[in-house]
Amino acid sequence: MTSRYPAPPARRLRVYAFDPQTASRLGSVDYAYATISLPWEQAWEDKLQPGPVNEYVEVIDVDPASGQFYDPVDLNNSYLLAQDGLTPSEGNPQFHQQMVFAVAMKIIRIFERALGRKVIWAPHWNRQRREYEPVDKLRIYPHALREANAYYSMEKRALLFGYFRSTNASAGASWIFTALSHDIVAHETTHAVLDGLHRRYAEATSVDSLAFHEAFADIVALMSHFTLSEAVSAHIQQKGGSLDEASLLSGLAEQFARGTVGRESLRQYVGHKPEPELLAVTTECHDRGAILVAAVFDAFLTIYKARTDDLLRIGNVTRGDGKRLNTDLVARLTREAVKSADHVLRMCIRALDYLPPVDVRFGEFLRAIITADNDLVPDDPHNYRIAFAEAFRARGILVEDCLSMSPDNLLWESPEQMFGKNPLEIDDLDDIDLDLEAHYTRAKILESSESNRARVWEWLSTPDPDNVSVDLDWERALGLYFMFREKTPRSIFSSDGYPSVEVHSVRTTRRAGPDGQDLRQLVIEVTQRRRAYFDPGEQDKADVGKGPPAKEHDFIFRGGATLIIDLRDSKLRYAIRKCVDDDERLDEQRKLLSNPEGFGFTYQPESGEREPFAMIHRGH
Repeated sequence: MTSRYPAPPARRLRVYAFDPQTASRLGSVDYAYATISLPWEQAWEDKLQPGPVNEYVEVIDVDPASGQFYDPVDLNNSYLLAQDGLTPSEGNPQFHQQMVFAVAMKIIRIFERALGRKVIWAPHWNRQRREYEPVDKLRIYPHALREANAYYSMEKRALLFGYFRSTNASAGASWIFTALSHDIVAHETTHAVLDGLHRRYAEATSVDSLAFHEAFADIVALMSHFTLSEAVSAHIQQKGGSLDEASLLSGLAEQFARGTVGRESLRQYVGHKPEPELLAVTTECHDRGAILVAAVFDAFLTIYKARTDDLLRIGNVTRGDGKRLNTDLVARLTREAVKSADHVLRMCIRALDYLPPVDVRFGEFLRAIITADNDLVPDDPHNYRIAFAEAFRARGILVEDCLSMSPDNLLWESPEQMFGKNPLEIDDLDDIDLDLEAHYTRAKILESSESNRARVWEWLSTPDPDNVSVDLDWERALGLYFMFREKTPRSIFSSDGYPSVEVHSVRTTRRAGPDGQDLRQLVIEVTQRRRAYFDPGEQDKADVGKGPPAKEHDFIFRGGATLIIDLRDSKLRYAIRKCVDDDERLDEQRKLLSNPEGFGFTYQPESGEREPFAMIHRGH
């Protein structure tokens, strides 16, 4: 029966703004809580079920350590609807369920707004069938572990949160629940979203690979602090309009840090002057990732200062002098801080579509930020792109093969600049016959995406006997091979006598710019595998195909490209590639994996299971 009353526009759920410790201190209790507003389910979406369970996530509250299964919270209960969900509480498992659901969905919505499409989870590899299977819902376990850890499980396609007893009095609690840390939930959800976008980024291919995964998760968690206007306002009033002093806003996971290592925060991104030489000598993934996060946060601070200098001059206030500010001025400064953080976070998220599908590097992330922003916002009146370039340069994050670090030089090259011609013909998209219709249900989006992926794979994998030059043009554009020729490495995996090609994803996006720009793009990721060996002599033998190798391979080396096609004119704008025959990059990966202090243990254990985040999050 259809209700005669209209559905509410949003579902409001109370959470800890940071973690339970902030609610137990007089200095922070005024902004210790937040209310997350999530769009109410639309008519074409699944209704929210107890758990909570919706189209995106499924909260399952089983506690293996105690043998407990906690009753699922029903957020449609009239009492809970009337009071914005359960009251924040460390001792109520149903609130823990509410907290992980609300924060995870908040992060998902942030990504969707920036990317211009629905979030899709990484597919699961079925070992028996030897094929990928779509994952409908991300599972979330609020009490999965009795240890000081929380991580995104690539095997289970789930978020696993731990809880533990702390003996550190500074933690403010004897038991600490990672599911009640806003930062930790945001961080782990970001890992899951990023894995859905780039499933090969969790492989240890360079010192930047896992560091990027950790850094991006921290960027999202850190910048989401600035959606908490009450906390931002309090800090601005206390610090005289300044945001460049250490505080809850600039640190991560305070209670967890106090309960484990005794520090005030797990990572603090203010108070450390840029050291351009530090990146070159830092290899631990969290420490290296922290340099990237610090660069992004520096850019945010620069943008915030530029947007608020005039307000402080009008108010005759010197930034950071400690004087009490006018209430209206605090409100305006808060709005500018929130807006600046939102712009910076969206710039970072949009850049994910402009990265190569494998072996990402920090410098490439900067190029992706600049190019994606330039495509959507050609005019840059507030000099956001310059702020990013300066911040990255100051932290020693430089870009190879660029004339300079100016925004114009950091843009990705067009196919015409790279190859002298554009390999994509105007009628190619018609030949592939892709489904480019806008779909609203995630089930239909998944179905359409899989169908498009198969069609692109068939189009790329089918040789053109009448025009060999077309295949050669695409091989050069993608950095891959479609046929075995004289100089083609024979170590590339093959099927039916041809080099194997994998189409990871085919995604459509629609983004709106601030001046009414309507940017519609098709993003295609294509990769190829190559057998790799620790012994260079064995590698040479496999590459030339002289006799059977002594063993199948030691590790996998990948190449690939991200194709960005403008759907307005069916033109290929960028081919962002990593060549599969790049022996210099192969040697870098070989050295990394053979280093006992490197990331080799995360790559491919003998069991075949890969849980890199379980390892690198323990103790961090």
